[in-house]
Amino acid sequence: MTAFRELSVNDRIKTLQSEGLLSENETRLLLEQQAESSRTNIPADIANHMIEHQIGKYTLPVGVVRNLIVNNEKHNVLLATEEPSVIAAACNGARITAMSLEHGIIASSPSYMTTVQIVFEDYDGTLAKRLEDVVNSRKDEILNISDKAHPSIVERGGGARKCRVEALKSFAKLSIDVDTKDAMGANIVNTIGEAVKAQLESWLGCEALVAILTNTSRHATVAEVHLPTISLASNKLPESEKASEGARLARRIAALSAFAAADPERAATHNKGILNGIAGAALASGNDTRALEASAHAWAAHSGSYLPLSTWSIQEYESQETLYGRIEIPLQIGIVGGSITSLPMAQIAIHVGKYKTSNEYRNVLAALGLVQNLAALRALAGPGIQEGHMRLQSANIAIAAGAKGVEIEEITNKLAHMKDADRNAQTAEKLLKALRDLNN
Repeated sequence: MTAFRELSVNDRIKTLQSEGLLSENETRLLLEQQAESSRTNIPADIANHMIEHQIGKYTLPVGVVRNLIVNNEKHNVLLATEEPSVIAAACNGARITAMSLEHGIIASSPSYMTTVQIVFEDYDGTLAKRLEDVVNSRKDEILNISDKAHPSIVERGGGARKCRVEALKSFAKLSIDVDTKDAMGANIVNTIGEAVKAQLESWLGCEALVAILTNTSRHATVAEVHLPTISLASNKLPESEKASEGARLARRIAALSAFAAADPERAATHNKGILNGIAGAALASGNDTRALEASAHAWAAHSGSYLPLSTWSIQEYESQETLYGRIEIPLQIGIVGGSITSLPMAQIAIHVGKYKTSNEYRNVLAALGLVQNLAALRALAGPGIQEGHMRLQSANIAIAAGAKGVEIEEITNKLAHMKDADRNAQTAEKLLKALRDLNN
């Protein structure tokens, strides 16, 4: 069977259709997009109304992470990314975690809330006490005002759930937690915040400073996996060497994880790698990547030190030595509303991934971050990350040198077999000139 990566773009699309992941209309859209470049990516009328001063459309490649097993279900995850090796690494990580003792990754998400903050200036500390008295005596009324401000979310089973007051230095803050169901909920809670703000100003007799959502989260999704250490060894090794090599890689991956926990500078890069896939998937599905990344980094620092979002350690599990991986990450995303509903490619991403609820999508995203991290640490623990990355970067070098059509693949193949020092734009330009001279 031909590997998915070796299929033409058209054949990849048709493969997804044959697997029931794409409808006939979605398949036609992707094939038209392939034939007509970016013209069908975002319809002109939609693009013109999404942002201000719109003059064009920016296109990124969209690829598929194949067969990521989460909670015993296979998912195909669409990613939009410009970076070579992100999808390849995620596919490799998904392949390895399929050999786990859980037969994939186990993930769980709590009931997420999106929070709006209504803030008052409070230089002498008296307003916080008055605000608390108001909330204690009028809590049900505040929640009712919240729900009336956005009745459609209540009709879908969501709405305001809790409110609490906090006294800060020179400020008093009311936070309202809102269940926005399968929407990310930024616009929903901002509308609620404005309504409650107006009423609080009337009750307190003073002007609020601001009503705005926070992109932090009080909740996080957890994904975990137990890998037999032998599963980390390369398939190219003789069987007799796999056990020892797997154990060696597991120990080094655990050591790299411990180093990230000890060094915030390493933790930042560790977490960036986790977000490579998560942010790409969020972008492909029309979600707010900036909000997602801000929340993730805030969670990484919530202890007072900046820490890795994932950890890896050696554990005895079911009477064997395993590499245990765990990620804890807040994921403020949705599968309906805003750009998700208006962008055709976002709808395809949700459909192909089979995400029935936002929590199911969160579970898949957390698992994606974990496999992305595993692949990166395995490369660092073994041959290093640069060799494979630069080989995949060869295509970008060929394109930057001016290669077109079939020239791209020919120059890419030649660059991929060169030493790192020779794999650069100058070499690509020389190869391209020689190729064109030969064909003329």
